[in-house]
Amino acid sequence: MEKDRKYPILRNLCYLIRATKQGCAKLLVFCPLIILVNCLVPVITSFLPKVIIDEISGGSPLGRLLAVTGCLAFALAGAAALQKYLDRLIYWNKFKMNAFFLRLITRKGLTTDYRNQEDEHFRTLQDESFASCNGNFSHYARTYDALVRFLSDLMGFLAFGAILVTLNPLLILFLALTTAAGFFLDCRISLWLEKNTDEKAGYERRMRYVVQAADDTRAAKDIRLYSMAAWLNGIYEENLKKLLGWYRRYTAKLFGAAAAGSAIALIRETVAYAYLLHLALEGKISAADFVLYFNVVAGFSAWLGSLLGQITDLERLNHAINRFRSYLEYPESYLREKGKPIESASAPKKLEMRHVSFRYGEDGPDVIHDLSLTLEPGEHLAVVGLNGAGKTTLVKLVCGLTEASEGAVLYDGTDIREYDRDGWYRLFGAVFQDHSILPVTIAEIVAEEEEGSIDRERAEKCLRQAGLWEKISSLPEGMRTRYGKAFWDDGIDLSGGEIQKLLLARALYRQSPIVVLDEPTAALDPVSENRLYETYDEIMQGKTTVFISHRLASTRFCRRIVLIENGRILEEGAHEELLARKGRYYELFETQAKYYREAPGEGAVLP
Repeated sequence: MEKDRKYPILRNLCYLIRATKQGCAKLLVFCPLIILVNCLVPVITSFLPKVIIDEISGGSPLGRLLAVTGCLAFALAGAAALQKYLDRLIYWNKFKMNAFFLRLITRKGLTTDYRNQEDEHFRTLQDESFASCNGNFSHYARTYDALVRFLSDLMGFLAFGAILVTLNPLLILFLALTTAAGFFLDCRISLWLEKNTDEKAGYERRMRYVVQAADDTRAAKDIRLYSMAAWLNGIYEENLKKLLGWYRRYTAKLFGAAAAGSAIALIRETVAYAYLLHLALEGKISAADFVLYFNVVAGFSAWLGSLLGQITDLERLNHAINRFRSYLEYPESYLREKGKPIESASAPKKLEMRHVSFRYGEDGPDVIHDLSLTLEPGEHLAVVGLNGAGKTTLVKLVCGLTEASEGAVLYDGTDIREYDRDGWYRLFGAVFQDHSILPVTIAEIVAEEEEGSIDRERAEKCLRQAGLWEKISSLPEGMRTRYGKAFWDDGIDLSGGEIQKLLLARALYRQSPIVVLDEPTAALDPVSENRLYETYDEIMQGKTTVFISHRLASTRFCRRIVLIENGRILEEGAHEELLARKGRYYELFETQAKYYREAPGEGAVLP
């Protein structure tokens, strides 16, 4: 399925209208009204002096003259007031549409297939989509403005054209050609910008990096210890000079286009007004008509120039809408409601990986290669290996976060791709290396529920099992303590080890039949780690567990250990059995263990 949408402008405008009907239907009333008013104000302004001159020339009494003038002036003032009022209403209601589109973007990001979140192209579209709806001058907000201006310009162009056609159709052709010539000069500037924007962005990006480094406390130590200030300042100055050079070239092109455009405008206005003067002097038009046509000639050129500009603007905005729709319509392959339902059960079933291979991208190397592995119900399995061996990828495959490039993952004999994926996720309690903790109370973090729905006894039990209850119970608010000092004035922050214990408590509270722990003790000290392992079998009784670690000494409590290297199972067995083989597991274990042993004669080997 094609990932990037390329809809024509009309289809995207229809999409925008449908979305507006859902998000803020008032705009579908306000926008047509302001289009009519935008056209009406210049028409009244153009006809006002003609009517007054006609009344004076016709010898109308003062009362009639004042009445006619007053009515037109009142109509003009009312239209102008309505124009400002509608403009303000549209301005504020565009915020509602921004919020509407942001909800669509957020929902897509929260519910899309996990593997989409690992797709660089998807992430790029996501960032662009957020930018498209950010602020009242975002792409979507400007689309409403551009569409209103385009239709206003079109109506004004047709109205003024209808007036001029009664004078001389060739005059319309002359005005149109000269206005178009000025427009194409502006287009050349736009094309130059498109070709050279990346150069400008590169200079700005490097300058921004230096500014951010100067404000980054993490970089401050290196900058001072390694005397990097002069070097970074030189980078900034070099790119500043190049950026100024870019702007000099841009300004020169702007000046040239402006000079040529002004010359064309001068010729256009001179010819048009000379023609009007000729007609007036020849008596072919009255003084009132001269004033009317004088205003209409200027207005016609302005309407046409603006109309052409809005076409270009709408084409550019159409590209942004296509990128936005490409994000919202990004292909989803996981089955949801249409998938096979999973019966909620506390007892796990057989989980099998059958000849599974996985790669990032169609042409990328295998991260997991032809791997077959079976987990019996209630089995405790440890997966070990060096960094980059493929352990975390294996976890994502088992959890159904991503899918095998080849082979299949089976649960109770059924390919997990056939299951309702949301139901599948409920089978798992997991602690990942990359975690997310919301700034809510400790109880809400553990239960992942609102305060009123939490089983507080279960939450306390899980915190005790994870080894964090002593810390939480010592706080004045206990489990009602809010997490995150950056978010709450009375919030707390936790150390890395405490966070991992909190995440473990969260996984335990879920009471899922399968538990996956991806490096759950990486931030714990050896004593705390050992205490956790002593109670591990008790905590996970009756559950299928997958324990991922690169520290081999931490896996001896598991009944079976699998050593992965380069995406393949290299060795498999119990801890003592693997040591006895004196193979790769033994080699890695000894390499790690020597750092925990005391010097000869000074003590025993640490457990």
